[in-house]
Amino acid sequence: MTELPRIQFRVILRVAVDLVSLMSAACRSRAQLAAENLFLKKQLALYLEREVKPRRADDATRVTLVTLSRFVEWRRLLTAVKPDTLIRWH
Repeated sequence: MTELPRIQFRVILRVAVDLVSLMSAACRSRAQLAAENLFLKKQLALYLEREVKPRRADDATRVTLVTLSRFVEWRRLLTAVKPDTLIRWH
């Protein structure tokens, strides 16, 4: 197996894992999702407050974020990724 198909396989696998996570979230109650969302926002706020330099997003993360951006008001949600960056990924 050459390097390029391995990288593509990893990207496809990570996107598939994200899809499974999304399907799992669809089965949870609104209260659970709201609590998880709040928890994640607090973690992100601490991360930003400490001014830790974020790592570059990998291809699987980019594909997932671009796909999800079609279903939510993503400009309001972006904290760690600049809106211009997400538009560039499109």
